[in-house]
Amino acid sequence: MRQTLKTMRQDAWTTEDDAALAEIVLKHIRDGSTQLAGFNEASIQLGRTAAACGFRWNACVRKQYRGHIELAKEDRKECKSQQIQAQMEGGDYDHPTATLMSWAQVLRFLRQEKNTAQQWASRWRAAERDRNDWRSKFHELEISHGNLQDEHRQLLRDFEVVSQDYRSLVDIVERARKAAFLDGEDLTQGFMYRIDEYGNLERLQGPDMKQAE
Repeated sequence: MRQTLKTMRQDAWTTEDDAALAEIVLKHIRDGSTQLAGFNEASIQLGRTAAACGFRWNACVRKQYRGHIELAKEDRKECKSQQIQAQMEGGDYDHPTATLMSWAQVLRFLRQEKNTAQQWASRWRAAERDRNDWRSKFHELEISHGNLQDEHRQLLRDFEVVSQDYRSLVDIVERARKAAFLDGEDLTQGFMYRIDEYGNLERLQGPDMKQAE
């Protein structure tokens, strides 16, 4: 592989350029990387753009290295199988290329999921209890509010009755005062009135006053 950087150029590809491009791309295939990553690395090594390397690979080099590409893919599968086997036998559980879990990892994962599910179930039950408590409190407050409304309406009715009685009493006193004033009598002598069944004011005199007393 060439280690020196070439200046950017547009001249024809040489056999050495094709071989260097193939070696870089095949290495990325074996390592499980992408061809695009290989083109980027080749562009630095060969002093060309990644697009030019990709075009050269697809147009010419890939056809010449079909057998090598298949071998690189087989090497990648073999390496992957070895990694999986190492994991199943208790290898590196946290390796970034791991695709399967060992039985220990599966059990640990299931325990974690079980604990998480139990925590959420506990939170759900607590939320349901809170909901029932708040619903019960709301029902009690609703009943209390209804009772207060009934009491308020009754107080309004009682107040209206008292107000009417008070106005009637004031009217009676005013009518009695005017009647005594028109008769020219001394208000200090005292007098008595009564209201007949029709609401008319009637002054009591003589025996009627004594009988009323």
